[in-house]
Amino acid sequence: MLKKDPLGRGLSAILQDVEERGSSRLIPIEQIIPNPEQPRIAMREETILELATSIQEKGLLQPILLRRKDGKYEIIAGERRYRASLKAGLKEVPAIIKDVDDKEALELALTENLQREDLNPVEVAMVYEKFLKEFDYTQEDLAKKIGIDRSSISNFIRLLKLPEWIKDLMRNGKLTQGHGRVLTSLKSEREQKRFVDRVLKEGISVRELEREVKKKKAQRNSSFTFVEETLRDVLKTKVNITYRKNKGKIIIEFYSKDDLERIMSIFSEKDE
Repeated sequence: MLKKDPLGRGLSAILQDVEERGSSRLIPIEQIIPNPEQPRIAMREETILELATSIQEKGLLQPILLRRKDGKYEIIAGERRYRASLKAGLKEVPAIIKDVDDKEALELALTENLQREDLNPVEVAMVYEKFLKEFDYTQEDLAKKIGIDRSSISNFIRLLKLPEWIKDLMRNGKLTQGHGRVLTSLKSEREQKRFVDRVLKEGISVRELEREVKKKKAQRNSSFTFVEETLRDVLKTKVNITYRKNKGKIIIEFYSKDDLERIMSIFSEKDE
């Protein structure tokens, strides 16, 4: 099965165009420096070692994208290949030199992160958020640019609002993006923990989690409905209950001063 491109057919064309049309040249590896301003996506040491072994056997087949900076060559895209080349003991690497400003360099770096790495859902969300903040895109603009649905952008971004311990579980592959999306609909961290424990202990699927969360909400709403109906019957007026984050409000409507006094008299009767 082909791996789905997280960039759709939009931004992935940027790097492909640069690499296909740009002419590479050998650059001494000692003249190459990482860009400290580039977004850092976690790189697993074992994958770098695997790539280093492949480079030792076959060489670096894909050039690194660089720009000139202060007499050196700063990495735009390809830091993973650069690190692996260092471990493989290469003295020089094939590279394409691109004349870009800081903003263009960051956009290409973000694109490379999405396209090249096996990102977990939290990392994808962080890259999307970086695009929105650094380039002032709306979610709609970004969705069009990278060729995916706006709702997908929104669902990923919402993951960043989850507690850090839940995001760590997604980073480690113990929860999927789908599980995280369902958990974002729960306002209480206590509730989130209860459902996360079930996922980890029982291995319930995203669909099962959705059903369980909907069932829980329906039960909670039905209990409020019963209280509302009881209060309406007693007070003979409209009553509305709102609930959020384990607290809420009871709103009792009255339509005149006499009506308010009537309602108050009911409470007085209950106190006697």
